[in-house]
Amino acid sequence: MSLTTYRIDRDAADRLLILLHGFSAEQHHLAAYVPLVDPDERFTAVCPRAIHDLPDSDGASWYERTPGGPDPDSFRSAIDTLDEYIEGECDAAGIAPEQCVVGGFSQGGFLSLALALRPGAPRYAGVWAMCCALPEVPGYALEPGRGDGRPALIQVGEHDEIIVPERGRAAAAALRSGGWNVTEAGYDMAHSQTIEMMIAARAWLSLVR
Repeated sequence: MSLTTYRIDRDAADRLLILLHGFSAEQHHLAAYVPLVDPDERFTAVCPRAIHDLPDSDGASWYERTPGGPDPDSFRSAIDTLDEYIEGECDAAGIAPEQCVVGGFSQGGFLSLALALRPGAPRYAGVWAMCCALPEVPGYALEPGRGDGRPALIQVGEHDEIIVPERGRAAAAALRSGGWNVTEAGYDMAHSQTIEMMIAARAWLSLVR
């Protein structure tokens, strides 16, 4: 499946930054922060639109939702689609997955963690997760114990009532126990983004090698 993509190409970049938006947003949402988080233009930023267009909205969803959480089949389909998509973007750019950072907000953050932690996952250069937690999807296994010192940035909203900050901190703890080099931070916000958190992400991203 091809995904509508907003791309910020940097001529000298030898890395990819994959940014996955949240539920009801679209491909331009996180792209707007790229000049702030990567002012040195080390990364080409690739921002795909989610799979399922939402009715009466410009936004989209990565997977179908149920009262109990993500629909398992829809979630796995999203992972398969993104796995193929990222592989294609890496191949087209001539950049190895080891030079690729995967990040996302909310629904996109859940998927970023799932992509980085699934069994047999490529050894991405890092993972950036905003206002999310480890996905708990029946039949979908995670292997957080393959970090080997790779960087992970977990950012939570202290007043987030959608994904409470304790869930994000639990994800950070699981990654830390699995050998990831985790940077964890909370912000005076709800389920959102702030300039403060993007400035922190800039500092973190500048150290990703």
